[in-house]
Amino acid sequence: MSLARANLLRWGLAVLVVGGVVYGLLGRPTSRPAAVPLPNLVLETEQGQPQNLRAFVGKPVVLNTWATWCGPCRREMPLLLEEAARQHNVQFVFVNMGEGPEAIRIFLDEVKLKKIPNLLLDKKTALSEVLQIQGLPTTLFFDAKGNLLARHLGEINREELSGYLGRLE
Repeated sequence: MSLARANLLRWGLAVLVVGGVVYGLLGRPTSRPAAVPLPNLVLETEQGQPQNLRAFVGKPVVLNTWATWCGPCRREMPLLLEEAARQHNVQFVFVNMGEGPEAIRIFLDEVKLKKIPNLLLDKKTALSEVLQIQGLPTTLFFDAKGNLLARHLGEINREELSGYLGRLE
């Protein structure tokens, strides 16, 4: 074997060893990413009573964040309310972001609704920071243990909602 070929072989072997060490140190995950839980956050009911989101743990949760001024929120609300009435093993929670009871009463009158089940008010939009909500509407899907399984940003349609609900079963 020639000297040039032996040097090339040594360099190749050295590159493989160094590459293996670098991959071993940096290339593989050292821990699983932390699960995002349903936050331990107290919001208000429409009547002004405190309600902790963690109280919904025990059944899967569909948490929808919305506002009365948000067009896509208004369009998807009938679908979400329909599914909330049909689903007995899933809790739908509707969190209004940044508004008060009067704005919600006006909205309900405008769209001819009597009530939104599990309606909570987040007047200070604290949930946005806790769950890193980037826009409205955002719908989050939590399993029965309160772990976030999926997040949908924007208006949701029937097919998408069915797919997410299938993951909760």
